[in-house]
This record gives sequence, C-alpha cells and structure tokens, in this order.
Amino acid sequence: MQYVKIYWLNPEDDSAEIQFSELDDGRFERRKIEIYPDGSFGIADSTFNFGGTALSVEPLPQPDGLDDKSRPVAEILSQKEFEDVWYKYYNFLSS
Repeated sequence: MQYVKIYWLNPEDDSAEIQFSELDDGRFERRKIEIYPDGSFGIADSTFNFGGTALSVEPLPQPDGLDDKSRPVAEILSQKEFEDVWYKYYNFLSS
C-alpha cells in the first residue's frame, strides 16, 4: 500500500483542496478523503461514499505525472498518518 496527500495551490471552483488516498500496488484508490475550501468533506471506500466523493476508476499517476494546470503538490504519508485522517472523518460520520 501507498498513502498520499495531494493539495492544490489553485483549486478550481467546487473542487477539493486536499485529497488523501490509500493506493494498492497498481495505484488504484482503496480509500479516499477529499476536503474542500469551505471545510466540508467527502469520503469513500469500496463499500460506501459520502459527500460526492468516489474512488477513481483510473490509477493515480505518480506525483510527477499529475496535471500541472492546477498545480497539485503530492507527498507520501505513512500508514499511521493516513489512518489518523481516515478515522477522524469516518468517525465524524458515525457520531
């Protein structure tokens, strides 16, 4: 597994500002969290989705292959860092 955080320096209207993704060995998303500039969020895995977020049907490109138009910046996270974010938002839905 690989865990990435992507944030956009110039997000488009109605687009996520920050995205956290858990990727399998083929770089397909298994879990994803999107956070919007207004503080709202979406979350998805293979069994549910919330807030309009869905897993991509395409593999996520390597960080150097991301679309340069919107100026995304990607960083690798540890599993613990991803899990901390995942459970923060997942637990929010359960409460």
